[in-house]
Amino acid sequence: MSAATLPRAGSAGFAIGVVGFLVTGAWVIWQLMTQGHAAYNTTSNGLMWGLPIVTYDFLLMSSCGAALTAALGIVFGVKDFEPLARRATWIALALLVGGVLALFLELGNPIRSLYAIPLNFQVKAPLFWKVLAVGVYALCLLLMAANWIAKRDAGKPGGVATIGAIAALAVVFTGALMFATLSMRPFWHSGEVPVMILVEALLGGMAFTLLAAQLAGGTDAQAAGHAARWVAPLAFLTLLFVAGRAIVGLASNLDGLQVWNKVVGSVWFWIEIAFLVVALWLTATAANRASGGMQTLAMILVIVALAIGKYEFVIAGQLVPLFKGSWVHGLIRYAPSATEWVLAAMSAFLAYAVYAFGASRFRLGG
Repeated sequence: MSAATLPRAGSAGFAIGVVGFLVTGAWVIWQLMTQGHAAYNTTSNGLMWGLPIVTYDFLLMSSCGAALTAALGIVFGVKDFEPLARRATWIALALLVGGVLALFLELGNPIRSLYAIPLNFQVKAPLFWKVLAVGVYALCLLLMAANWIAKRDAGKPGGVATIGAIAALAVVFTGALMFATLSMRPFWHSGEVPVMILVEALLGGMAFTLLAAQLAGGTDAQAAGHAARWVAPLAFLTLLFVAGRAIVGLASNLDGLQVWNKVVGSVWFWIEIAFLVVALWLTATAANRASGGMQTLAMILVIVALAIGKYEFVIAGQLVPLFKGSWVHGLIRYAPSATEWVLAAMSAFLAYAVYAFGASRFRLGG
């Protein structure tokens, strides 16, 4: 199957996204109005972050990765990414919107967080800096969309893109520190976590961008084929992080890392590994990079693998109770509720609707 025959996002895609968003949104709002936060399967036993936070973090980190993908072409002048910069920027905005929605519907009072966190001036907390960085990052994306994507003849927004790239890096770094600095959670508490999350963010953002370019067809698909060679080393690094953390976790007797036995014993862990290995092979060989169908498959595999890995990372880090024996024996049990799954779909539909709107209204190609 060639890239030219692949379905394209446009008016039909926008309609699908809007309808999906409205249907799933109606279900989620109804569940939250009738059950409140009990609609989610998170508990007071120590597992406070469930699938909505996984969805939020995955989409936000992928958004930052897409913005950094655009910066490779705009700021750093990497030729492979210059034709993809507009599309990557709009995808970054779409993923950001979808991710923020998941967070807002997980929080009890989301509006309060917008002013309470920055005005509390808790400068030692990574969350304080993350909120500020997200604000700057979102503003830069909006400026780039208004002054460059929406105007066919506008020049490259180099200054805004540079600030946006720095803000994206700040979002990724501070977001990673929210996990890595929690010494009571050994599964997260590690110096390599910020680097790992940065690699995964860039890989995810690049995968979303190249997938969209392949589906667009034409010269965009050709540019995506050339840029796919950058996915291979990122997929390899991600595999190293996953394998290295698993080996160290299994070999350690540190309290809190016993959860690795559950992680590695799950079939989803091996699906994640298998998908990354196949994606690595598909993007490392020139013959496969020339096939639109193969590259579409590779990017889908990368996105699914990263989503599985994000779920493992966020959820497994909370499964060991902080005060064992007090109220939970063994590991905490968690499975997302139907409302949580529908919320994840709702965020995905909204992100797709935003992207499809841009694809149908603006010139996102190179």
